[in-house]
Amino acid sequence: RLFLDFVAPTHRSWEKAKRGQEVVGPRSDCTSTTDDVTVPGLVVIPDFISEDEEATLLAVLTGPTAPWAPSQASMGKIGSGNVRRRVQHYGYVFDYETADVLRDRNDVSRRAGCPPMPAGPRDGEDVEACIDKALRRWDGWGVFAGVIQRTRSHDFGPSIAATTSGSTSTAEGNVRRDNNTHQPVAFADINQATVNEYKPGQGIGSHVDTPSAFGDGLLSISLSGGTVMEFRRHGASHRGRDGGRKLVHLPARSLCLMSGAARYEWEHMIVSRMTDTVNGVVVPRQLRVSITLRTALAEAVDAAEEPPKPLALVESSVFPPRWTEDCDSATNTIKPADEDSPDISTPFTERNHVHAVYDAIATQWHHTRGKRGVLWPGATQFLKELPRGSVVADVGCGDGKYFPAIYEAGSYVIGSDISRPLLQTAVEAGKSIILRGSDSAPESRRIGDSKEMLNARPAVAVADCMHVPLRSRSVDAAICIAVMHHLSTKARRIRCLTELARVVRVGGLINVQAWAMDQEESSKRKFAATDVFVPFNAQPRYLDKVNENTDSENDDVINRTPTSRPSSDNIGQGVAEMYSQAYDGAEFDERKGLVVFQRYCHLYCKGE
Repeated sequence: RLFLDFVAPTHRSWEKAKRGQEVVGPRSDCTSTTDDVTVPGLVVIPDFISEDEEATLLAVLTGPTAPWAPSQASMGKIGSGNVRRRVQHYGYVFDYETADVLRDRNDVSRRAGCPPMPAGPRDGEDVEACIDKALRRWDGWGVFAGVIQRTRSHDFGPSIAATTSGSTSTAEGNVRRDNNTHQPVAFADINQATVNEYKPGQGIGSHVDTPSAFGDGLLSISLSGGTVMEFRRHGASHRGRDGGRKLVHLPARSLCLMSGAARYEWEHMIVSRMTDTVNGVVVPRQLRVSITLRTALAEAVDAAEEPPKPLALVESSVFPPRWTEDCDSATNTIKPADEDSPDISTPFTERNHVHAVYDAIATQWHHTRGKRGVLWPGATQFLKELPRGSVVADVGCGDGKYFPAIYEAGSYVIGSDISRPLLQTAVEAGKSIILRGSDSAPESRRIGDSKEMLNARPAVAVADCMHVPLRSRSVDAAICIAVMHHLSTKARRIRCLTELARVVRVGGLINVQAWAMDQEESSKRKFAATDVFVPFNAQPRYLDKVNENTDSENDDVINRTPTSRPSSDNIGQGVAEMYSQAYDGAEFDERKGLVVFQRYCHLYCKGE
């Protein structure tokens, strides 16, 4: 049987290729080759969490409110000198440079003030009932808290006993484990969590978590994708022919426990590669998000005395979680966000995950939506029922896909949108119909001959929905379609509605439509939280630029030299790096050949 492993080119491999050196990619050994090896204290529990719990955890841990850690230095300043994967810390920060836990949460100089652990069910409460309740309320923070409490209270005794025989040496000394009459084993003092995001091809070096920093019991929950983790006993040969090497598949939704010998006597690692071989099947890696749960320890005063105790549990039920600048340093608790704050300035989330995204994907968006006449039925029905001669304000008009429907209903439209590229497609779409004839357009975009000149020169303006550039009570009706779910704060949503009410005359009509949390069974959209990132897969041929002029003093993307291919000067970067530099926050899916943008969306619940 022949296995092929496709390795992603890296900057280092490109440089080797330029120098004529052979580039050898890591080959994945099959997990079945180490089936006969048992690591005492290593336990894998498949399906420790459900699919619904996984989806909700992914939504909250990778969504718009995820508190990603600032850039952290790596041990030995390897490579770029910083940890390359995205990381979150809860309770206490793990310092990768020193391989130790930062015990003083008030140490601002070392960025030690990470968010607290989520406050979960208390003693006596039904953990599973609390998780179910949180799922029904789309409460991702509550699900996170519940899963952590489930882990704390789980009895791992039988599972550990199945991996041990006789005495096992641990950092605490020799512990007798009886396979027949086990003692309950639980890790009730878990007080620290680290979330790691592993993209396909990323891994982690061989190591043992610092014994003085964390107690016995390292627990890792895999989300989204699985991986193969490699274990090596101290002093074993590299290939493990002496039984000192174990390959373990960690599937999505599984929990992996390292306790006793597995915790202290075996190193663990994830090899950087694009595929794994699991029981003879080559499995391409996917994005994997891991939740590592540990017990952070206080510093030992005297090694001869009793072992160090766990650090205090710092937790909070306030969501979203924030770092130290939003915390009360005296109590280590999160300051609640001011729901009634009148601030309507554009948040970072909207600038980067709404405005910048639609500017980048404007051409493809028009091609797949507006050009094909994809309209929301409720909006078109509203427009048809307006009195003829009505003046309509289309706030957030995008590529003007509702303009033809407004003209055909006998009304006039003034459109506004924050995205200039989208408005440009609206202007070009009208001219295109003039040149090719109305019959070339889908039925929803066809207009009568008398309306063609209106469509050819639509009245549009670049404007924010926070400040609609129209006089008060100057229009008969307003529509705001698929805009409100891109506003990330309550104050901005209310301001948008206020502006719509201001510009419409007394007795006029307003139609607002946005995405809902509750979707019909037939819908292809299912959401696990009310604030999410929704991916948009862009085809490179529709994108105007790859960042060829990274050294240019002018950072305005409109003025960069457009190109559809990377230049020879930056070929060593790799395609993914070039797209991520040209479009901040975008990622290149090498398997599909698509550029993935993440759009922020707020899903509205009934009664909101």
